[in-house]
Amino acid sequence: MKIDLLIDVCSKHILAENMNAVLREPYIPYFPDHWNDILVLAESQNLSNTNSQYVKDLKSLSAKDRFCRLKGPFNIGIQPWDDGSLKLAIEASFNKRADYTAVSNAILWSQVDDFGNNQNPSNDLIAFSINLWADLLQIIKPHYVITCGNYAHHVIGKINQMLKSSWRNVQLRLPARTAMSRISNMFPEKDLLSRYPEVDKVVQKHPEWLEGGYRQNKIFFACHAVSIIKTI
Repeated sequence: MKIDLLIDVCSKHILAENMNAVLREPYIPYFPDHWNDILVLAESQNLSNTNSQYVKDLKSLSAKDRFCRLKGPFNIGIQPWDDGSLKLAIEASFNKRADYTAVSNAILWSQVDDFGNNQNPSNDLIAFSINLWADLLQIIKPHYVITCGNYAHHVIGKINQMLKSSWRNVQLRLPARTAMSRISNMFPEKDLLSRYPEVDKVVQKHPEWLEGGYRQNKIFFACHAVSIIKTI
C-alpha cells in the first residue's frame, strides 16, 4: 500500500481551526504487512474524557504521526476491532486471517460536548469524511469494504453514488454493546455455534478474542456477519 500517498491526501484535508473537533487531522487506515484486500470501517473514534490519556498522547505527536495513529497488530485504536468483535466476524465470514485486514472508521474526526462527552458527528464532519474517503479509496482500491453502522453505510453509500466503484460493499450492524446485548441473549451460545460452524471454528482457534466480557455479543455479531456475507 502506498502509505505516503494516503498521508499526502490526509494532509490536504486538515480541518480549519474554527471547526469543532478534538483533533484537526484525519487519519489513514491501519494496514497489515500482508493485506487481504478487505477494508473494515466502524463509525468514529471516541476521543471523550473516558479516553483522555489517548487524546493526550495523540496531541503530543506530530501531524504526520497523527495521520498514522492507528497502530497494530494488537490494539489498533478501533474499539470494536480491538475488543475482538470484528476480528471474529471477519475471520469467520471470509475464512481469511483477520490480522491481514485493513481497519479504520468512516468518520475521520471526533467531537465532544462542553463537558468532554462523546458526540455524534456533525453533518459537516460527515461531509468532510465522504470527500476524504472518496480520495483515499481511489488509492486503496479494496476488493471488499465492510461498513458497520449507519454512519459508515451513509459515507460509503454516498461514495458509491459519486464514483464508479470497484469494491463490493457489505453492510453490517455496528457491534455496539448496548444494541447487541438487547438481542444476543435470546439465542443460546451452543445453538448459535452449532448453526454457524464457521464461527465455532474461529472461537476454538482464537478464544482470546472473546476475553474482556460480552462474549455472547461477539458470537452473535459474528453469526450476523456470516449470515450476511455468505449471501454475496
